[in-house]
Amino acid sequence: MIRILVYPHIKKLKNPEEDNFFCFLRKLILSLKLADFDVFWYLVIPKFTKDKVFITKKIKKMFRLKNIKQISLMANKNYHIDTGLNFSEMKKISWRDYSIDIVITNLPEQNVYLRKYFYQFTNISPVFISFYNRNDFLASPDDSDAEIISLTSLLMIDRCYVNSLYEKDALIEKSVKRFNVNTVRKINEKLKIFSYPSLPIEPEYSTKFDSSPLRIIVFNHKPENERSFPLFCASIEELWMKRKDFRVWVPNYQKRRVPFEWMITDIPNDTVQDYHYGLKRCYIGVAPRQTQANWAITTLDGLLCGLPYILYDSDYYKNLNPDADRYKNRRQLNKHLEFYLDNIDYRNNKAKEALSYAHDNFLFSSVVGEISRDLVMFYDNQRKIISSKA
Repeated sequence: MIRILVYPHIKKLKNPEEDNFFCFLRKLILSLKLADFDVFWYLVIPKFTKDKVFITKKIKKMFRLKNIKQISLMANKNYHIDTGLNFSEMKKISWRDYSIDIVITNLPEQNVYLRKYFYQFTNISPVFISFYNRNDFLASPDDSDAEIISLTSLLMIDRCYVNSLYEKDALIEKSVKRFNVNTVRKINEKLKIFSYPSLPIEPEYSTKFDSSPLRIIVFNHKPENERSFPLFCASIEELWMKRKDFRVWVPNYQKRRVPFEWMITDIPNDTVQDYHYGLKRCYIGVAPRQTQANWAITTLDGLLCGLPYILYDSDYYKNLNPDADRYKNRRQLNKHLEFYLDNIDYRNNKAKEALSYAHDNFLFSSVVGEISRDLVMFYDNQRKIISSKA
């Protein structure tokens, strides 16, 4: 298990649920959890009193997850740079009880002070990772001292993620004016660009879905690994006896098996692009009872393509779409399927709702893959703390 400490800078303090980094962090934590990536998070949050106590409550509510331990520290805006947290409060944490492998920040300057703190007051030497978002950057473009601190801080971290090539080029250009070639090369190696936008997606992109889909029901899970597939087939057989205005697509159905009468098999799915295009053109998806494997990932594939799902009523699907229609047995599933097939407007509203929630709460898989590979690489090269408390 990788243990990560997050020391955030909160730009939108009064509305933390709209803060870029907090939105990104929540999506990252949920996405890594869906991918079965074993991480435990220690999240440092500001502790306020009197009239601002509601801020702390909002942040705690955002990150009320099982694999997160929240560490509340008294806020103090006057410490060094505007971190929003009282750095001296860190001394109250019993660091021997926390096996920290990696520290994540979203303000590179913080790493200078955090690295110094860990060296002086703890027995921990974690890896430092930062997320640099130009819109959250505090320093004025004309502030020379702040610029030096910012660029120097890049040398104190092991990886810094940026949102675009433009941001990376701007940082390299500033570094060239102040450092020698070897130092600039080191900074260049530490900077890494995301493959896709990682911050909250614009509303127009989170509501695009096919409002005139083909009348195809999707079961995009592997039938040979899913014991609930026969129950799904029995449900469809019953529905097929009543009406024949739909078809069913099972992308992973083995070609050597004889297809059912209601099954469609000529939708291309040889590539990821074909598979996603097929999901986008379908009408409704069914997420089965989980018996052997974690099918949340395949369900999320469909949700991100604008395909609404009828979910099996269980806890492991709640994070995907809390407002989705659910079923516990064949009768309930058929009732939902008939209602969807007869009400295209209801189906489209559910598609919009599910797609918007998925975009607001989950990252693209490639971004998660990039970060998880880096986390594993840094963790493997990190000295491990071996003790009963750790």
